[in-house]
Order: sequence, then C-alpha cells, then structure tokens
Amino acid sequence: MSADLFFLLYRSTARRPLDRATVTDILAASLHNNPRDGVTGFLHVDRGCFLQYLEGPRAPLLRIATRINKDRRHTDFRILAEGTIDERFFPDWDMGQIASENLPTDGLLAERSWLRSEPDIDPLPLIRAFAAHANRQDGLDIAPID
Repeated sequence: MSADLFFLLYRSTARRPLDRATVTDILAASLHNNPRDGVTGFLHVDRGCFLQYLEGPRAPLLRIATRINKDRRHTDFRILAEGTIDERFFPDWDMGQIASENLPTDGLLAERSWLRSEPDIDPLPLIRAFAAHANRQDGLDIAPID
C-alpha cells in the first residue's frame, strides 16, 4: 500500500434541515480547497445526514476532519473508516456529489446502512459501491454547482 495516500470516511448529522444552498456552499468550498490539498472524494447527503469520503495526503485529511468536526452545521460526527489505499477511487472528483435520488433501488447502496446512528458497516465495499455506481452513471451523479 502507498504510505502517501490515505482515505477517510465519515458520517454526521445536520443540525438543521439542509437546503440546496447549504450543500452547494459546502461543495463549492471543497472544489476550491481540495485541488490545492491534493484531496478528492464525494459528498452524499441523505435524510439529514452527511456521508463523505475523502482521499489524499494524510495531513490535509486530518485538517479537514478536524474542521468538519468543529463545524456548527454538523453533529454526531463519526469517522467510519480511515487508512491507506493503493490508488484513488475518485481520481477525477475534486469533490463530487452523489445525489440520493440517483442511487440504485437494490443492493448495498439502497440499504442506506450509514444513516443509522450507530452504523455497523464494512466501509470498503460501501466505498467501492459508490465508486462503481458513479462510474456506471458516467459522472451524471455529480450535481452541478449553480
């Protein structure tokens, strides 16, 4: 495994109901900051929960996780998995959004097990399922920034 490439998967709950403008602001900030830090990944928002996967150098990932944990828009911040990876799952996504309405209606992604307050998930199959789904959709799941 590459000692230089790390990943982080977290789940949190929004303190207030999320509107499109809030999610767009989060994505826009990520699209601005992530290329500078060498970070790629996706953000998924579903039923008031954030699920975010980040990959890149360790130091920026830890800074981002600390910042998100302190962000007043989040509560119940929980790192579901972290570690090293051989290669990026989302190499072309400075920050993509995988929209809940585009998720499959069966299989691992349809289960939405990450929405539980105490999720018991195997993160690697979940990350791979999101990556495979995004690739099958040929990028259609990336929400445009207005």
